[in-house]
Amino acid sequence: MLEMSAMRKHRLASGWVLSALLMVFSSVLAFSKEFDSLEIGAVPPDFTLKDLGDKQQTLSDLKGEIVVLQFGSSTTLPFLEQVQPLLGLVKKYRRKVTFFTVYTAEQGFGWQADDYFSKWERAKGLRFQVGVQSGQRMTAKVLVDDLEETVYKAYGSVPAGVFIVDADGSLAFKARVLDVSEVEKALEKMM
Repeated sequence: MLEMSAMRKHRLASGWVLSALLMVFSSVLAFSKEFDSLEIGAVPPDFTLKDLGDKQQTLSDLKGEIVVLQFGSSTTLPFLEQVQPLLGLVKKYRRKVTFFTVYTAEQGFGWQADDYFSKWERAKGLRFQVGVQSGQRMTAKVLVDDLEETVYKAYGSVPAGVFIVDADGSLAFKARVLDVSEVEKALEKMM
C-alpha cells in the first residue's frame, strides 16, 4: 500500500511537470507568433524606456537613424556569449548606428525584480558584468523594460533577440539569437 502511494505521488508529480512544460511550450509558441508577426519593412512597435542615466528614449524619435535593439539580461546566456563581438560592432559603427540593449526579465535562476528600482539596479550590474567578462566597457546604451516586460513582449519575448530599425523607421532585420556576422551584413546593406 505504501508503495502504491509513492507511485501515485510520482505520477502526480510527473503530471504536474508535464503540465508545466506544456504551459511553457504553449507560451513560447504564442510569443513565437508575436515574433513572426513582426514583418520586415513594417513599422516596429514604438516604445519609450528609460536608460541608466534616467533619460527617456523613444524609438520613433530616432527616425533618421539606424537603430539596433538587442534584448538580454545578466542571465541570458546566448546574449552574454555575443556581448564581446557585439561590442566590436558598436565600436565599428558608433558614428552611424545607435545601439541599445533592452534589459529584460532574468532567464531562470528564480530571481525577478519586484519593483522597477531593483530591476534598474540589476541592469546597472549588467554593465559591470559585461566589463568583467569582456575586458571592455559596455558602450551600447542599456534601456530598462518595465516590470510587465511590455517591450519584450511586443517584440516576441525572444530572450536574446536582435532587431534593426532602418533610418526610415521600418524593421529591416530580426533574429531570434544574435549572430554578429548577420547583423553586420544587414548594417552594411544599409550604409
